[in-house]
Amino acid sequence: MAEETELETLNQLSSYGNIGQELLVCQYIEKHATKGIYLGDNPLHHTTAILIIQIIFIFVVGKITHLLLKPFHQTQLISQVVAGIISGPILLGRYQKSFDMVFPTASLMTLSTFAEFGMIIYFFKMGVQINPKQILKIEKQAAIIGLVGHISSIVFGSVVLTLVQRFSPLKDEVAGVEGLIFLESLTAFSTISRVLSEMNILNSDIGRVALSASMVNDASSWILFFVIVNGARALQETSYIPLLAVVVSTCFFAIVFFLLKPLVIWISYRNPQGKPMRESHFLAIMSILLFLGFSAEVAGQPAFLVAFWFGLILPDGPPLGSVLAERIDTVGSTLIVPAFCTISGLRTIVFPITSQAIWIEVVLLAVQIGKFTGTILSSLHFQIEFWDSVALSLIMCCKGLTNLAFYSFLSYNKVIGKVPFTLVIYTMVGLTWFATIVIHYIYDPSRKYKNYIRKSIKDSEKDHEFRVLVCVYNEENVYPVINLLQSSNPSKASPLSVFVLHLMELSGRAAPILKKNDKTNKSNLYGEDSSQHINNAFDLFQQHNKGNVMLQCYTAIAPFSSMHDDICCVGMDTNSHFVIMPFHKRWSINGNAEVSNALIRTVNQKVLSKAPCSVGILIDRSEMRGKMLVIYETSLCEIAMIFLGGADDQEALVFSLHMAQHPNIRLTVFWIRVKMKHKQRSMENPYIEIMEYIKYNPNLKGKVTFKEEIVEDGLGTTHVIRTMEGNFNLVIVGRHHIINSPCTLGLTEWCELPELGPVGNLLASDFTFSVLVVQQQPFNFDFPVY
Repeated sequence: MAEETELETLNQLSSYGNIGQELLVCQYIEKHATKGIYLGDNPLHHTTAILIIQIIFIFVVGKITHLLLKPFHQTQLISQVVAGIISGPILLGRYQKSFDMVFPTASLMTLSTFAEFGMIIYFFKMGVQINPKQILKIEKQAAIIGLVGHISSIVFGSVVLTLVQRFSPLKDEVAGVEGLIFLESLTAFSTISRVLSEMNILNSDIGRVALSASMVNDASSWILFFVIVNGARALQETSYIPLLAVVVSTCFFAIVFFLLKPLVIWISYRNPQGKPMRESHFLAIMSILLFLGFSAEVAGQPAFLVAFWFGLILPDGPPLGSVLAERIDTVGSTLIVPAFCTISGLRTIVFPITSQAIWIEVVLLAVQIGKFTGTILSSLHFQIEFWDSVALSLIMCCKGLTNLAFYSFLSYNKVIGKVPFTLVIYTMVGLTWFATIVIHYIYDPSRKYKNYIRKSIKDSEKDHEFRVLVCVYNEENVYPVINLLQSSNPSKASPLSVFVLHLMELSGRAAPILKKNDKTNKSNLYGEDSSQHINNAFDLFQQHNKGNVMLQCYTAIAPFSSMHDDICCVGMDTNSHFVIMPFHKRWSINGNAEVSNALIRTVNQKVLSKAPCSVGILIDRSEMRGKMLVIYETSLCEIAMIFLGGADDQEALVFSLHMAQHPNIRLTVFWIRVKMKHKQRSMENPYIEIMEYIKYNPNLKGKVTFKEEIVEDGLGTTHVIRTMEGNFNLVIVGRHHIINSPCTLGLTEWCELPELGPVGNLLASDFTFSVLVVQQQPFNFDFPVY
């Protein structure tokens, strides 16, 4: 009985096939458990051990390769494919024994299964991050650019293939090259989103056009594939089987849309609002996904593609999209994607250069030339600047994970041979490598801000309107900003235009959002409740100052790495004189400081260096006094301004005098200086400017106090500032001062927060009053380094 059982097991692990007139039996028995190396057992001969070694090897080599290629501005995916190529035929593959030790032939199927299984989950995550409804909001310009680039690439590739067939027929590779023409013309939205994100230009002007154009390209590719290609095959083969495949696919996706989508949404809404998704709910969604992948294989559809479409029909962003993306991304980006990319690189080969290989490469390059030509001509037609058009065209030529998955799919199904597969992988790496380097050097989103005529608080007096852009991340930032705006004394003589930009981190979405909020539509914007609450608070502020305040609210959802582009863009479009940014730390009522988000500091630093107008960083400590101070008619507020000299202090002084016109504000100006020598009599004197300002604003008489403090070094400056503790609600200071001023001697060396300047850094330490650090944007955008 035991022998029969063993024989049955042996038969299950055996494969039979005929080669000529002989019967060939291939048998492989896997070993999962190892006895241990101390008993003479080699762990590399066991499936589990070798899989662990391969994953570690792929992770380490991929990270090292990316570290080496990072100075060349390469994406992680390209680095991982290059790591596979190096590990395979170019380096490790030349030493067959070493290669077989790490990647034995019998283990490659296990590793491939692991990677392809993971790709199902990862493509689902990619689909969840995309909102297909955005295609209905795409502007005409981006739609035409996407369509022209797609069509021109197919036309160029097809024409060149026809010419090649006349002079040097490709024979058996023709069908595969035709498929590659179609795939090379594809510019996947998910690919462009990832490339732009890694290059930190996701929410730039060109980045937004590229995302919209790639979405149009994606949609047109699927229409072409499912309808035109299958219809042409049906006519060519006089068979209805290709059309039947379209019908089956349509019915399959209809079931997914009308049955599984409501089920997943119902599961997600069973979770309490504001609470993390339960493990049972997450596992239920993953079970549905895996069942869907199995059903796709039964129906003859690629499982990863169906998983992507399933994610595509689910709502992006919070609560469902962000949770799924966050939970899947760690394992996917760390293990699954590197394994798949490395395997693709391993499967390339070193082959002799033949005329057929050269002609295949010519066809592949023709497709990319067609895409580049169509994109740049259509971009120039819409009057996009030349270098921006070049950058956009290169972005549209970039390839990524979606293309790589389809290349592998064609290779596994024997549609293309090893030589075309290797060529298309090399072409993908080479073109994307070249494109990312060139884009980095020719495209700078901040270039348009540098050419923009800067705005300052002083300019508001000429414009007879003070235009302020305030940035808030959450509801905690709202009331301190409203306090500051109210204290700036909006009136009919000096109206205030407020532009509120609610900043949110891009999570669970592939595309950034910058939207002007419509006051007539009080519905929740993109599912974000906090935006509506923030808008309501500023609406009350506008109603309190009816006729004196103009309000417009925006919402920006972007990565922190490029969030400053949205801030600068809105500041330029609204002609703002002043941008107010919240500090990255917050203080509780007991005086404890905590970092709300360290990335906010990076955003502040980039805004300070690139903003087209003056910038203020607000350090709020109002809660330390046990209440939120809102300045309306009853509260009296003491404000101090520290003047050491320089353009930033001049700007801070103008804003302070502007605030002093409020009936419930008293201003004290501290002029901190060293003892004057005869040669320094011409140095700027804030007292003269104050008296000139009061002369034309009589309501300031008796409300502004001027104090002159003479110090020898930074220690004396610190002593003067210490005397302000407990006497003021707000202290205003410029970021930069006179270079090499003795007043900051000793403060610059210990400046931990250079974005606040030496005095601002001191004020941010252990005081109880709030602080506003002001910077006037210079013409050349270059600041002295302290």
